[in-house]
Amino acid sequence: MKSMRMITIIIIISLLFVQLTGCSKKDDEVAKIEGKNNTRVTIISPPIFSIYLSASPKDSKVVGINERAFSTANENVLNELYPGYKDINTSFINNEFVVNTEELLKLSPDIIFYYGDNQKNGLDKLDVESVDMMISKNRDPEQMTIQWEKHLEEAFNISNENTIEKEWQISNKKADELLKNNSTKKKGLYVFSYINRKITVSGNNSYGDNFFNKAGIENVAKDIEGCKEVSMEQIYEWNPDIVFIFLGMPATPIINNKVTDQDWSLIQAYKDKAIYDIPQAVYSWGAPNADSPLMPLWLISKTYSNVLNKDEFITYLKGYYNRIYDIELNDELVEDILKPKEVKGK
Repeated sequence: MKSMRMITIIIIISLLFVQLTGCSKKDDEVAKIEGKNNTRVTIISPPIFSIYLSASPKDSKVVGINERAFSTANENVLNELYPGYKDINTSFINNEFVVNTEELLKLSPDIIFYYGDNQKNGLDKLDVESVDMMISKNRDPEQMTIQWEKHLEEAFNISNENTIEKEWQISNKKADELLKNNSTKKKGLYVFSYINRKITVSGNNSYGDNFFNKAGIENVAKDIEGCKEVSMEQIYEWNPDIVFIFLGMPATPIINNKVTDQDWSLIQAYKDKAIYDIPQAVYSWGAPNADSPLMPLWLISKTYSNVLNKDEFITYLKGYYNRIYDIELNDELVEDILKPKEVKGK
């Protein structure tokens, strides 16, 4: 049990590093592979696969990827966007982002996308073009995803009419219009991870906090810097009106107050049944990815349904996927994206 718990801790620390750290990089340092046919792509950083799918670089193929790009997404959505994605090699990298360079080279990649020194793992010693997608220390999902898109477009020498940057402009304008007469903010708790009954929340200077700000939600953990583990007693003190869960424990056992040794019935969110799993589509909406402009509006639809109800959000979601990914989402797939997560254990 101790070894399993240690593995879990290592994985969470690695994921926290991926989501919450950053450093600057100049745009003119982006590797370019223009003019090359049948480009073979390897992606170390999981969310970058979603950017690749939205940008749709022609005449390229993903030959290697971090498996977490799939485990943190909706497999039915991925199958629509990239049929055969399960055939992409994932065996060259482990859960701690350690790359087996010998196995990686067997994939004959032309370009590698990674995120910071933690994922570099000797890639600079390989004779392969590589792009570091860790761009800045800014935890704003808007700026992060826009820069990711620009980096990828520059690397492939492509330009798309419909972009994530334009979608952010649409999303921000719509959110402002919906919230303009909202005088009272609800108090929200953004659970970054809930594993082995250990609760880590997103405080100030985190992606969750940025999403909350865009959605007009007061972050009860705003006095915490970044992400930090907290006790149930602290959550009782905060008494959030609404709770959103990114990683780990699904919302269902919490709503039913079935978590061993933890009583959620004392908070307002439980009384209002306002505890939600963050959706997974092309990637989980809880972290920056190509779906990120959807996240503030989804948050509004759950928190202030009087200004944006479920049906209105679904219409927006379908339009987004049509513009960005050029696919039509049917009602069954939409419900699959928005439904609660399955319970796989405590």
